[in-house]
Amino acid sequence: MWKVDPSYGVRYRAPRDTQQQMLNLVFEPDTGPLRRILRDFIFEAPDGRTIPELKRYALLETVYQPGKVIDAVRQLRNAGAVTTEPRAINTKTRVHLAATPPTPSPSAEQGALW
Repeated sequence: MWKVDPSYGVRYRAPRDTQQQMLNLVFEPDTGPLRRILRDFIFEAPDGRTIPELKRYALLETVYQPGKVIDAVRQLRNAGAVTTEPRAINTKTRVHLAATPPTPSPSAEQGALW
């Protein structure tokens, strides 16, 4: 899907994105919806999820490439939404929701929508 010529205006929606944000086919897609989808998927598992689980989920249940998962997890961790154990993100990393979710504020993601 990501190899389709983006000049024709083809757009997709991530099926698991509760906000159903339209995605333009570009070389570097907006991963805001992926972060929301992964956060929701992690929420469903009290013991957290491993990076391989998240990559498989991205492959089978979203329009995103599994290679985008590590960057998305890193962004979620930097935003304080998740924690990783160990801190270095690799195939053995387990991702948990943060104990206290970050307070929503106008973010770069919101700015990108306008």
